[in-house]
Amino acid sequence: MTTDPGPRLLACRLENGAAVVTLDDGEILEVAAGALPQGLPAVGQPLSPDLLERLREAAERKRIARRVFQLLDRRLYPLAALRRLLIGEGHAPEAVAAVLDEFAARELHSDRRFAEAYCRDTLRRRPVGRRYLLAKLREQQVAADVAEAAVAATLPAEREEELAREAGRRRWARERDAGDPAALARVMRFLTGRGFAPGLANRAARATIPPQRRKDAE
Repeated sequence: MTTDPGPRLLACRLENGAAVVTLDDGEILEVAAGALPQGLPAVGQPLSPDLLERLREAAERKRIARRVFQLLDRRLYPLAALRRLLIGEGHAPEAVAAVLDEFAARELHSDRRFAEAYCRDTLRRRPVGRRYLLAKLREQQVAADVAEAAVAATLPAEREEELAREAGRRRWARERDAGDPAALARVMRFLTGRGFAPGLANRAARATIPPQRRKDAE
C-alpha cells in the first residue's frame, strides 16, 4: 500500500505583492508574500501535508484581509463587529483573530481608530455629551479604556460645555409655554438624556433660558 504523496507544486509566482501558488490538482493558493511558508519544494515535487496545511491557512488569512479592506472601504467597524461578520461568513475564528490582531498591530485599523472616528462623526451630526459617546462605544464592545481615551481626545471639557448650551438652546426653542414652571426640568432631563452630566445639564439649561422666559423659569 502506497501513501498518497499529495499535490505537486506547479508554479509559485509573485503578483501584486502576493505569492500565488499553483498545485497540480488545480488548487491555487494566494498568500501574502511575507507569509509564504519556508521549505516550499521545487516545481514538480509534492507538498508535505504540514506544508499544505500552512499554505491553506496563509491563504485563508489573505482572503480575510482582503475582505476586511472591502468592508472598511464602505464604513468603519469596531473589531467585535468585524469579528462577528467575518465568522458569520464562514471564516475560521482563529484566522479572523490573527488578521484583526495584525491590522491593529500595523495600525491599519483598531478600536481606537473606530472610536475616534465614531465620536467625530456623531458630534458633527448632533450635540451630545461624553456619557452618550461612552455608552454607545461600550454597546459596540469597545474596551472601556479605549472608549474613554477616544472621548477625551475628541470632546474636551470646553467643547462639551459649548455643545450642552447648543443642545439647551435647541430644546428651549421647543418649549412653547413660557409660564410652565416645569419647562426648566424638562430641558435638564433632555440634556442628561443626551449624555451631559447632571451638573453640566443644570448649568446649560439655566444659561440658555430665553430672555422672555427667564423670569418665569427662575
